[in-house]
Amino acid sequence: MVPYSQPMSEADPTVERATIPDHHPRLEVGAFGPWQTNAYLVWDGRSPDAVVVDPGLGAADPLLARVAANGLRLHLVANSHGHIDHVFDNAPLVRASGAPLAIHAADEYRLTASNTYGLEMEPSHATRHLAEGEQLRIGELVLDVLHTPGHTEGSVCLYEERHGLLLAGDMLFRGSYGRTDLPGGDDQAMIASLARLARQLPPGVRVLPGHGPETTLEQEMPWMQRIVEAGRLLIPG
Repeated sequence: MVPYSQPMSEADPTVERATIPDHHPRLEVGAFGPWQTNAYLVWDGRSPDAVVVDPGLGAADPLLARVAANGLRLHLVANSHGHIDHVFDNAPLVRASGAPLAIHAADEYRLTASNTYGLEMEPSHATRHLAEGEQLRIGELVLDVLHTPGHTEGSVCLYEERHGLLLAGDMLFRGSYGRTDLPGGDDQAMIASLARLARQLPPGVRVLPGHGPETTLEQEMPWMQRIVEAGRLLIPG
């Protein structure tokens, strides 16, 4: 069984064919490793260029198989942040595909093989940085880099405005926010990042998190607003 979903933009059969665009963004996701980290393969449905976000432990071979099956070429490997469960298969994926690796500069130090889990991870090396305000162009997709610290110093979200997609890493989940009790976590930075998303993004945005099922900003907005108003992290719900 291939650990990937169908493209999330499959046409609704109840919509008349004349209203369906001739192409749309495609996305496949699989959960990998003991932390069940979501790895995303994203492309525009027309160009062969694709991006992989967060290849966790065991993700490289399945991702490469899906790249080949879809007739794609890997344009970029991007890390939402540097925790081991999101970067574990960076090195084999980059080596096999020849794609550059990108991460925020503040989390680049996490790409070494050092970890507290006793796992032998091959170190990887970023060839570009994901900086606030930068745009990643993958075919016709334009992913805006939003620096959203709180879970780590260099956590980022990738936002595709035209199609209302937010690759959120471990910043935002269905029903919760990312942990701030790990090294690099910061409560006040997390509050500021939640406030930014609540303030700047439309409620219909689809949130594609680093773990668990997707959600929408609208669904998470009630508890996010409570945290923003309180000025401190509260238990969502």
